[in-house]
Amino acid sequence: MKLFKETVLHFKPYWKGLLLALIFALAGGGFTIIPPILAGKLVDTIIPMQMTDTMIWIVAGVIAAFFLKVMFEGLQEFIQVRIGLDVITDMQMRAFKRLHRTPMSFFATTPRGDMLFRLTHDVESVQNLNNTVVPRFIQQLVGAIAAFAAVFSLFWPAALVMFAVFAIYLIPSFKLGTTVRKLGAVQRDMSADMYHHLQESIESVRLIRTFQTMDKEIEQQTQKLSAWKKLSIKAALIGKVNYRLGNLFNIATPGVVMLIGGWAVWEKEITAGTLIAVLALIPTMFLPVRSLAENALTIQQAIPALIRIYEYFDLHEEHKEDLPEIGKVKGDIQLNDIWFKYPGAEEYVLKGVTLSIKEGQHVGIVGASGGGKSTLIQILLGLYEPEAGSVHIDGKDLYSYNRNSFRQQVGVVSQETFLLNSTLRKNLLYGRQDAAEHELQSACEAAGLSELITSLNEGYETIVGERGLKLSGGQRQRVALARAILRHPPVLIFDEATSSLDGETEERVQASLQELIPGRTTITIAHRLVTVKDADLIVLLDKGTVAELGTHEQLLEKKGKYHELYMAQYSELEKERAI
Repeated sequence: MKLFKETVLHFKPYWKGLLLALIFALAGGGFTIIPPILAGKLVDTIIPMQMTDTMIWIVAGVIAAFFLKVMFEGLQEFIQVRIGLDVITDMQMRAFKRLHRTPMSFFATTPRGDMLFRLTHDVESVQNLNNTVVPRFIQQLVGAIAAFAAVFSLFWPAALVMFAVFAIYLIPSFKLGTTVRKLGAVQRDMSADMYHHLQESIESVRLIRTFQTMDKEIEQQTQKLSAWKKLSIKAALIGKVNYRLGNLFNIATPGVVMLIGGWAVWEKEITAGTLIAVLALIPTMFLPVRSLAENALTIQQAIPALIRIYEYFDLHEEHKEDLPEIGKVKGDIQLNDIWFKYPGAEEYVLKGVTLSIKEGQHVGIVGASGGGKSTLIQILLGLYEPEAGSVHIDGKDLYSYNRNSFRQQVGVVSQETFLLNSTLRKNLLYGRQDAAEHELQSACEAAGLSELITSLNEGYETIVGERGLKLSGGQRQRVALARAILRHPPVLIFDEATSSLDGETEERVQASLQELIPGRTTITIAHRLVTVKDADLIVLLDKGTVAELGTHEQLLEKKGKYHELYMAQYSELEKERAI
């Protein structure tokens, strides 16, 4: 019932078009019953009385009725298909928008393949139902109701027989349909799992080739496909049983009507023409039943697909859209007693982290891998909410404002750079599409991209490939740097931003960044301590806690963990030079 109500709400804005489609369907249904009735008149009156002139009009009437039936049903189908596509598009966009507003924790626990399957294949299943089955079923249902009314007025015992047949047929049909629907739901989940594995396998093709695990991937997909195929065959067979059952009733019913109708003609209760008209109307009465039987699998697959789409409508939003804008950010940041662990994890990644960053200050965050450095940045950006603690920007509680209004004023360069399969220019302008040409060139110069762009035949119009695979790791990271620089944000965040650069390029980029940093609040996460030694404040995170805090010189004087880490890296550098 909830599914039905939800669906009706999607069609509500298009009620005028649906009303017009219903009118056309009623008109088509009315013209459907005219030929059988005229055929009865032909047998009872026209032929016995040899009314040749009238016979021509009868034939013309039958042809006209068929023509008008096709015309009105065609108009009804056109309107209904168009509205159906509008509704399906609305559903898809509603689910797509909700995905972009749901918390990041959802993406951490949900396979991307499942998301894509719901937004494409599940939508396609509902669309197939909406474009073909539903419009024709409505036509057939209207025609069947009109035929039933006509049969009832012509020979009511035949109408009672049809009613009894439908009642008998619907019981097993409903049970079979319930079974197919349950199988269809499992089938959709299995299909989504296969889709996810295919996507993951293709995206990891370089890893698979490197470790030579092709046979394992093929075996996994074969097993998934085999299980899906067995279930699909079972669902199809049950659907065919339903179809054959409908055919059985469709064949047997005219025989029963012939029996009681023939007796009525013998007793002169009805005419032979009336019996012929009734028999001609039976197929029309059975059309919606046959349609349901023929399309049972399509219908039962579309229902779980629709449910899967609707599940995304109920996803929690990251924050309410009516929250106020945070306003122009200066860059004063305060993190108070932050406690956080990822969904499904037992261990806390951050344990009571408190950090104060003043406007315009450059803060370096260092520590061993897994210490919580990147997680702290995600908390700061509002991508995840801490279980305890608060984040304040310029004295304002971040979670009381629209977080997007804060993110728009932050430039982020992460270790994992994502590029669109588009031109270099579009990737650079992704965060600020209205940037002037000279600003674009200055940002590329600061990020050390100028030489690369000059060397490319198509320059800024070069297609970088899927995820930027036509560029090296260092080149992709420089593109991300230029993209962040181009936004001129009051807050800059570098998460291992130069980790993929060679030594010479890193020095050039670092020199450019030193010119960019003054006047902006800057947070730099670095593995190499030399990257942050000039920062105003260095924070050493160790197992989710702030272990040490101070400038580079102050931390070295403490002879603590920072000193140990620095000396270890210094020793490694010395070894490299010696080699």
